[in-house]
Amino acid sequence: MLTTRVGGPSDAPVVARLWAAADAARRAAACTEAGTGAGHHDETTAEARALRMLAGAGSLLVVAEDEGEPAAMTVVVQALARDGAGDPVPGLAHVTMVAVDPSRWGLGLGAAVVTRAQAEARGLGYTQAQLWTQQSNARADRLYRRLGWTLSGRTNTDEHGEPIRHYTRAL
Repeated sequence: MLTTRVGGPSDAPVVARLWAAADAARRAAACTEAGTGAGHHDETTAEARALRMLAGAGSLLVVAEDEGEPAAMTVVVQALARDGAGDPVPGLAHVTMVAVDPSRWGLGLGAAVVTRAQAEARGLGYTQAQLWTQQSNARADRLYRRLGWTLSGRTNTDEHGEPIRHYTRAL
């Protein structure tokens, strides 16, 4: 049975590994679809990044569990101006690290955690939300559009040099 809940510090190691595995699988799938090599992915570094994000002040972890096992997650944080380098933007939540266990892709778990994250953010007083995802991630694009997110027209590159695009949504 699928349940969603707000996570806590004790969840950090498990969901950090989940995020690292999902990120590695997404990158491998994108390379396969593009007909390029698998590229370099360091799961230890990815897991460390996830643990730092989860430890941040004010971060809100949402976990989906299937039969008691974490199967999907996302994090909500206060959005900062200048793509994270500036001051807090009042009323704007930043949704990040949406991840689903690759063995459970396509089962609606991404929608479950994003929907719960939106509700939790609204409950914290946020009125708008934003997120970024890789341009090559067609699965995420379909999910976000289905949940009412729209492309803002902004683009950038992630820490791996991969093109990303920006989505927004009223809460």
